[in-house]
Parts: sequence; C-alpha cells; structure tokens
Amino acid sequence: MYNFKKKENVIIAIALMVIVVFVCSLVDIYLGIGTIVGGAAIFFGWPALKELHAPLEGEKEGVPSFLDTTVLKENFQIPHNLPTPYAVLDIRGHILMYNKRFGEVFPDMEETKPAVEKLLKNSGNGEKTLLEIGRKYYQGALNHCEVIEENGAVGTVLTMTLVDVTEKQALAQQLEDQQTVIGMVFLDNYEDVVDNLDESRWPILAALIERKLNQLAQDVDGVIRKLEKDRFFLLVKKGKLAQLKEKKFDILNEIREISVGDHIPVTISMGIGIGKNSLDEAMQNAKAAIDLALGRGGDQVLIKEGENYLFYGGKTGEMGRNARIRARVKADALWELMGESSGILVMGHRNGDLDSMGSCMGVYAIARAMDKRCHIVMDDVGVGIRRLWENIVASGNHQNLTIKTPDALKMMDDKTLVIVVDTHRKSMVESPQVLESAKRIVLFDHHRKSTDAIDQAVLVYHEAYASSTSELITEMIQHIGKKVKLTNIEADALLAGITVDTKNFCVKTGAITFEAAGFLRRNGADSIRVRLLFQNDMDAYKAKASAVKDAELFMGNIAISVCPANVENSTLTAAQAADDLMNVTGVKASFVCCKVGDTVFISARSFGEINVQRIMERLGGGGHHTVSGGQLPGSTLEEAKEKIRHAIKDYLEEEA
Repeated sequence: MYNFKKKENVIIAIALMVIVVFVCSLVDIYLGIGTIVGGAAIFFGWPALKELHAPLEGEKEGVPSFLDTTVLKENFQIPHNLPTPYAVLDIRGHILMYNKRFGEVFPDMEETKPAVEKLLKNSGNGEKTLLEIGRKYYQGALNHCEVIEENGAVGTVLTMTLVDVTEKQALAQQLEDQQTVIGMVFLDNYEDVVDNLDESRWPILAALIERKLNQLAQDVDGVIRKLEKDRFFLLVKKGKLAQLKEKKFDILNEIREISVGDHIPVTISMGIGIGKNSLDEAMQNAKAAIDLALGRGGDQVLIKEGENYLFYGGKTGEMGRNARIRARVKADALWELMGESSGILVMGHRNGDLDSMGSCMGVYAIARAMDKRCHIVMDDVGVGIRRLWENIVASGNHQNLTIKTPDALKMMDDKTLVIVVDTHRKSMVESPQVLESAKRIVLFDHHRKSTDAIDQAVLVYHEAYASSTSELITEMIQHIGKKVKLTNIEADALLAGITVDTKNFCVKTGAITFEAAGFLRRNGADSIRVRLLFQNDMDAYKAKASAVKDAELFMGNIAISVCPANVENSTLTAAQAADDLMNVTGVKASFVCCKVGDTVFISARSFGEINVQRIMERLGGGGHHTVSGGQLPGSTLEEAKEKIRHAIKDYLEEEA
C-alpha cells in the first residue's frame, strides 16, 4: 500500500470520491455503483501501477527533494543532546534544522547569515574558521553531506559545527599582549637646539625631555633608559601599545611644545619593533623602524611587525644633522669605492627628470677625474630631459655617455660599481636588471624613505633635508676639491636639478642649497641656459592654463585638476600646474593628474600644513612633506581623482 506522507491528502481524496459517487448516483444508480468500483480500484491499485511505471534514471518527476525540510527530518535525525552546536543547511546556506545548543548560540536565525557567509568562503570542505559571535569566539566548520532516501533519491546538504574556543582565544590574546616589544627613541635635532640655547638652560631642557619620556613609560607600565644624550631605549608590553595608538603618540606634540627660552622646537623619532619569535627579532625590527623614521625626516613613530609598518606623526619638515661632516665622510668613501672599481654604471629613476640626469652627470664628472670608465644606464631619453640631452649631444664632449640595459649587463663584473641616484626604491630604478646583478651598490637620494628601499648598498647618502640629489652630488664634488673639473654642460645639469626640485629656490631651500648653486655658478653654470631648459611651447602653456582653470576645490581648500594629454611633456606640465595652483588664495594643497599611456601620473604640492607625502603614500607614491607624486597604472583619470579624494579624506580623518 502506498504510504501517503500527509494525512490531509487522504482525507481530501475520500471526500472528493464521496461527492463524485453521490452526484453519479443521482443521475443513474448503476453509474454510481460503477464509480464506487472504479474509485476503489484506483485507490488500492495506484501504488502497484506507480512501481510498474517508475520514472527512468535521471527523471525528476515524483522524486521528493531533500531540500524540503519535512522530507529531510524524516530521513536525517539530529541528536539533540549533542554538546556541540550543530545545524544542517542547504547548499545555498539556508538553515534547515538545528539542535538545542545551536539555538542557544543564535536565538535569532537571522544572526547566522554573517557566520555562514564567512564559512561558505572555505567551500564547505571542513576548514576551521574563527568566528566572533556576540562576545564569544567559536571554531566553525562546514562539511558536505549526502542523504539517501528509501527510494534512492540523493540530496546534498551542509553540516555546520561550532566549537566554543572563547577561553583559548582569551588566553592566546593574553599571551600576545604580554609579549615584550622594543622601542628606540632618538632626539632628532638635540645638538641644533642646544647650540642655539644658553648653556645654563641645557640641564633644564634635558630634565624636561626625560620627564616627558619617563611619564610615557610609566603610563604604559614600561621601562625607559637613557643610552646617550639624545638616545633612549624603551621596553613595553605589546598590549599597552593600544593606549599609545589611541592617543596617536601625542608624546610627539608634548616634546615639541617644551619651552625653556627661545629655541627651535625639539622633535623625536621612535622606532618600535615587534618580534613574534624572539627579542632579537624585535630588536632588528626596532632598528629598521628607527632608520626608516629618520630617513623620512624624523618627528614620527614607526611600528614594524614582520613586513608591516604603521606610521604616526611626521608633521614637520626634514631635519639636517651634521650635514657638512657627513658630506665629507661620504665623499671620501665614494672616492675610495670608485677607485677600487673596474667600471662605473650610474642610473636614476624611470622617466628621468632634470635632478636625476643632473646627478648622473655629476657622478660622471667625478669618474672622469679618476680616469674611470663610466656610463649612464638609460634605455630611453624621456621628454623631461630631452632639451638637456640635446645640449649634451651638441657640446660634443660626452661620447658614449649612455648605455642600454643589455649592454650594461654584458660589461658588468664583480668589481663594477653601480651608483643609484635620485631614488632609493627598487621598483623605481631605470634598470631593475642591472640593480639585481650588481655586487656593489652606492645610493644617493633626498626623498623621504619608503618601506621598499634598496637595502644592499655598501654606501648610502640618503638625506631627506636636502633640496635635491644634485645638491648632494655637488657637495661631494666640493669636498673632493680641485681634482674634479666640471664642464659647462655638467654644471648646467646640476644647477637645473637643484632649480627644478626647489621650484626656483622657493621650496626646501637652505644655506647649503645656495652654497651649492654658487659653487656651480663659479664653475661654469649659467642661469639663463638653465632657464631655457624650462621653457614650454604654446600647447604646453595652454594645457597648464587649462588645468589651472578647470581645477575643482575639494573640501574647500584642496585643488584637484587634470592636465590635458595632448602635450609632449604632460607630466612636467602637470607639475607646473600643481605649482601654479598653490598661488591661488586659500589653496592649501594641489593635486594634478595626467595620463601617459595606461598610467596616470599625479603631482602633489602643499605649503606644509597638509602632508602630501603621506597622502601619496596611500596611493603607492611618495616624496616630501610639501612636494610629492605618484603613479596609478591601469586607472582612468576619473578613477584617479576619486582615489585622491578618498586618500585625502583618510589622511584628514587620521589627523583629526
């Protein structure tokens, strides 16, 4: 006999049969009797007839589905006394049935959606995933399960299990919070401050600084010890770092506000290292963090854990420390390294500018003074240096000056010295292949340090305070002395590099900058020839004017614009437009985009109130506090502008 799944169906069938028999009997008594016999035959013979005409394999007709909760419950039983929360779901993640423990975890089944979505990402193969549900933590997993009915129908469901690991997670968090982290604290400009302060006030200044730092350590149950007059060592538990992060390391502001008379503000840099495996790892991370903080100009805190960095502060300009002494020491080391080399290759960054090319020419002049073979690695002459390059070729004094990457790789040996100028990032050099093949590398740069810095250099002169790399190279030439004789075009190239990066001596210009310019002027540089290198044709001038005219004011005081792409050197035009926008009253920062190929280039400028470097770093770029830039491959101009807006908002929210 066919076992009906629902009694209501039987009752309805009998009622219909009675009505039909009654109606037929009214018409004809024999018809009523026939109807009774036929109905009985169908009722009792239908199961056998159904088996005789069973649907072929693969046919869906008449097969109950296991996604139906009623059918599932009759074929799949959950032990409700399981101590583990347990549920059965369909393949779409909908809850079909669950035990009592599961219901206690999720009183409202709507709350299961985030947890189920997170588990479904692991494909239901049983991978364990940590879930935070309410105030508890669970180890959750999904598994595929096939259920077979008596008639052979197969259905696939998902089983969900949860294991309470709240205590285990709390213990793991407690152990992590108790981990010791190491901090290295450096007073950026202590010597400059005391040089401009009356000697009787030195002890007062030192006492105030130490008091602030001791209070910092006390607030977080840490220990701080003074190593030298401007260096401290900090030990603190990792869990206490959250307090300092919440306050955004306001110790930076507290130290800067110390006053014991008229003196320049004291600033500090702090590098904090977190090591998962050992204190030695934490120490190495702390050293890397403090080096990066100082390379970025100081007055900031860097936290390094593994390969990840967190940045705090960095609101002031770069600080120069013992610049003249460092320049002399670096010049002597460079002379020695170049003397030991079999050949010299010098290269700047991709899409070279006048500072990059000027620096290369300065290094070439030093190599010529030593009678060393030297080439500038350059695969293509960029539009930014085309006029300077034409002047170099016209001078006729620099035969075989440049070399392409394949030829450079052929001439390299273990004693070849590769000098990288105007960049410190591996991804930005003119030829990454030459960099990777080099055994000995020298690095000169003035940009604030980034996390992907070249770390295998034997000599590094990286000064963020300098106006340009051309200024640093000119310092080298000055300290080397009369051995180096600059040609007029070499002096022009170096002066052009300084001029372009200082915006005609208006930005990041110090006493050393003017001294370098004066030295170059005495050695043949001509300001008129340099000025001619910056001339624009009429199309470029119109494009710059268009970028200024069409600029939009974002948040009231930040100009964002686009430079037309129908000019030869659109990147230089965009940079000039960004400079011009800073002449508009009320504008605190400017961002101008231009598209070259499939890459959008961004030039960013400010007067210092807004740190454009930190904004550009969010977009993969970098630079300086007031002058920065970036590149966005594969973006449209509208997408680039939207990314700039988001980066500005994130920066301002962080500063607030």
